[in-house]
Amino acid sequence: MLAAPTQPLPHHLPVAPADSLRYNAPMPPSLTAPPVAALPPIPVIVNPGARSATAGRSMAQIRAFSPRIEFHETRHAGHARLLAMDLANAGAPLIVAAGGDGTVNEVVQGIAQAHATQHTAMGVLPTGTMNVFAAELGLPSRQLERCWHAIVAGHTRDIDLWELQGRCFVQLAGIGLDAAIISETTWASKKRLGPLSYLLAGLKVRRRPAPLLLVDAPGQPRHQGTVVLIGNGRRYGGPFHLFPQALPSDGLLDVVVMPQHRWRDFFALGCAMLTGHYPAHRPIHYFQTEHLRVLADHDVAYEVDGELVGTSRVLNVARRGSLRVVVPAP
Repeated sequence: MLAAPTQPLPHHLPVAPADSLRYNAPMPPSLTAPPVAALPPIPVIVNPGARSATAGRSMAQIRAFSPRIEFHETRHAGHARLLAMDLANAGAPLIVAAGGDGTVNEVVQGIAQAHATQHTAMGVLPTGTMNVFAAELGLPSRQLERCWHAIVAGHTRDIDLWELQGRCFVQLAGIGLDAAIISETTWASKKRLGPLSYLLAGLKVRRRPAPLLLVDAPGQPRHQGTVVLIGNGRRYGGPFHLFPQALPSDGLLDVVVMPQHRWRDFFALGCAMLTGHYPAHRPIHYFQTEHLRVLADHDVAYEVDGELVGTSRVLNVARRGSLRVVVPAP
């Protein structure tokens, strides 16, 4: 659980017109709680086409939580980023991402690109296939009403915001095999098989020649490997604590480097994921750093928060700043 002090979101804000994204400055607090109609709308960015029937049920459930909910539906890939950027530029104090880690990351990009990370907080309603970031915050997947109560309670914390090749992330990033697996995992297989689809894609990718990655970080010897995994939080791929020392607000990246594609390397990584421990005799490098540079022998795939971004031979990871997120009350 995160350790920074909580901060309440402002509640006494005027209502924006239904056809406007403009959010005005807070009104002076009153002695009595304002009626619902006097409170501002809460923008919820959602992909109505994601797993269509499931998305429809989630939207109906969310809509029933409060008349303040104002849906902003995405129409194409990257649209959640544009919606979040517009809302943040309009002064929205809170934007809720309803979806999985992909939707969350797009909303993060939008808030960051609006330079609004300190005046616009992000809430999460975990309705996606993978909800790693929500789990890191202590938000229970498939218990949307509890997550909504956390949102309206308005407790916030600042977490580190990182950047890989200009793309922000809040939970994790991967270079090499990890990203290649994501590129091989189709939407149809994720819909049909869930997390198992990543395992099947991994078995396929493992048969390919592995890239050579050189990893440079302050105070560390140069590490060589075929996979680099980077964590801001402890979790990777669901319940697994791949980065046991990670704290999302400590200003440090947790880095795992797998030296080769041998079965014993995968076994060691799997043991670490299950136990949250890296024995010294295992062939896996685990360390913490303030920034990171990775050099590849050819263009290699990379991902952030479980979303494939692109390929590059030189990759830099650095802290962008911080992001305010809504969390359950301590």
